[in-house]
Amino acid sequence: MILSGIYGETNAKGKYSGRDYNTDQAGGPIQNLDWKTANIDQAGADKVRLHTGRFEDSPENKVMIDRLEKILQGKLQATDTDKRFYTHEIRELERYRALGIPDGTTPKNSYEVWNNTHTATLEDYQLSSDENLLYTPEALK
Repeated sequence: MILSGIYGETNAKGKYSGRDYNTDQAGGPIQNLDWKTANIDQAGADKVRLHTGRFEDSPENKVMIDRLEKILQGKLQATDTDKRFYTHEIRELERYRALGIPDGTTPKNSYEVWNNTHTATLEDYQLSSDENLLYTPEALK
C-alpha cells in the first residue's frame, strides 16, 4: 500500500523507528549494522561534515561535529551517542550516493529523500526515532 504525505509516497513503516518511508527510494535495502564497533577517525568525520553540510545550518549537527573533532584531538571520550551520530551520518551519506545524489547538493525533493534515507539508516542500526539517540543533551538545547 502506498501512502502520500509530507515526505512523499511511502510504502513501509520502520520496524524500529516507527517512521513511514519508501523502501524503493531509500538508497538500498536495510542492512544489519552495528554502531557499537565504530572507531571515529578523520576520514569518517570528514564524511559526516560533507554530508551534513548539504542541509540548512543545524546547531545540533554543529555541536555533534565539534564533539567528533574533540574526540579526534583526544580531548573527549566517545560516547554511545557520538558513535550513533557518526555511523548514522556516514551511512546516510552512502544512501544519498546510492541514489545518485552528488555530494554537496540538495535534491528538489529534499524532505522526501531525507526521510527515506534517514529512516532506512535508523532501521540499519535498529534505532528508534528518538533524537536523544543521535544527539547529546547539549546539542538539543
